[in-house]
Order: sequence, then structure tokens, then C-alpha cells
Amino acid sequence: MARNRPLARINLNVFSNVASKDARDCLVPEAIRSYFECFDGARGAAETITRVFCDPKPHRENFELWKQVIRDGTPGIPLEIVETGGLIDSFARSLEISECDHAVQLEHDFVFIRSRIPHGLPEIVREMAEGGFNFMRFNKRQNIRQGYDMFLDEMPGTEVPMCRVNGRSNNPQVIDVAFYRREVLPILRGPDGMAIGLEGGLCRLFGGGQVYGPLGWPKTVQHLDGRDVRFRDRIARKLYFWKRALGGANAA
Repeated sequence: MARNRPLARINLNVFSNVASKDARDCLVPEAIRSYFECFDGARGAAETITRVFCDPKPHRENFELWKQVIRDGTPGIPLEIVETGGLIDSFARSLEISECDHAVQLEHDFVFIRSRIPHGLPEIVREMAEGGFNFMRFNKRQNIRQGYDMFLDEMPGTEVPMCRVNGRSNNPQVIDVAFYRREVLPILRGPDGMAIGLEGGLCRLFGGGQVYGPLGWPKTVQHLDGRDVRFRDRIARKLYFWKRALGGANAA
């Protein structure tokens, strides 16, 4: 891949479900807007093909309103909303449908922190292609050994700084679509796909991958916790929307 070559196109696949009876709780527009604010202009792709893969459960009666909130919250952004049957089905559908060499896989309750991602998608995708990397995650915590990151080793010689990590979390990630379609999709569509899942099971089968940034780099995405079960994330969500209300783009 030529140096300094613009990125022609990429898939943005966003995963959600109708998680609340109140459509005002829908976080999908925030996730999508944060992507375009972080990866704008030359930092992004000439074309981003945006799809939302949405499971109507558990509030199917609210599905149409949920879709309307997504469209109303992303004015000027063409997108397709695909009805699915859960996260595994959503992820598998995204692999089946994606047209591009690489895709950004983004759960509905994460937003990018632009100030901590100095590299654009063209540089990241080029680094992945040249290094043969099929998975690169944006970390929701500092790049240190903690939680499910049992090891984190800074990789030498890359122009985009990154660490090798043992796990394949389903947190925001860039993937090599061809690899995932060839190797991962048959597993997700197989009889044990639901049990294997997108994290621990894939780690056992394919090993780890890469995480953006050098060792010790601060988190590059903020989890807004759509399920509203973590006190720390609830506070972070309130702060995020408070900054938004004050007019701050990419408020994380």
C-alpha cells in the first residue's frame, strides 16, 4: 500500500439493540457522530459505508421509534439499518455484507476520543495491511496489563504505535474483513457460534491482536454503558452529555 495514499472507503458497522422503553436512551447517534468527528477529512475515508445492525429485543414494540431516533440523530449521514437477532448474528451479518477491505466494528455505547488518536484511518489501515494484522482495538482503559489484558507488549518498528495484546475484545476495533469472513464467519454461523462468542472463544481459536497506542497510552474510547449498570460509566456518560450541551464536539 502506497505511503500517504488516501483511504478510498471503509465500512462502519454499528451494533445495537432496543435496550430501553425510552428511545431517548438510544446512544447509536452518539457513536456514529463520534466516528465522523474523529476520522474526518484526510483522517478518514473518502467513503464510509455506514450500517446499524439492530436487534429489536427486548422492546420490539419500540423498534420503529428507535430507528427513527437513529436517523434523526445522524442528519446528513446516509446509513442502512439492518434488523438482526442478537450480537452474534449482527456481527456475522456485518461480515457477510461488508464491501470493503477493512471495517470499523463499533458497539452503540462507545465514542472515540479524537485528541488521543493522532493517526487517521489511512495510516492505521496501511499499518495493518503491511504488518498482516487482522484486528486492532481501541482501548477503553490505559494500555497497561490489567483486566483481561494479561499481557501487553509494545510492538517495535511500526509507524503507527501499537501493542500486541492477548485478547480479542469486542470493544471498538478495525478488522481485516477478508480474514474475518474466511476464518471467523464460519465459526459464528456454526452450531457452537453462540457459545464461542466474540471474545474469549475467539481468543482461544485465533490468539490476540493489536491495540492502538504505545505502552501506557491513555484510553482512546469512552464507554457510555448503554445498559446503565456501572457507576463509573454512568458518571462518564453524564459528563459526556454535559460537555455536548456546552457545544463541545467529540466531548469524551
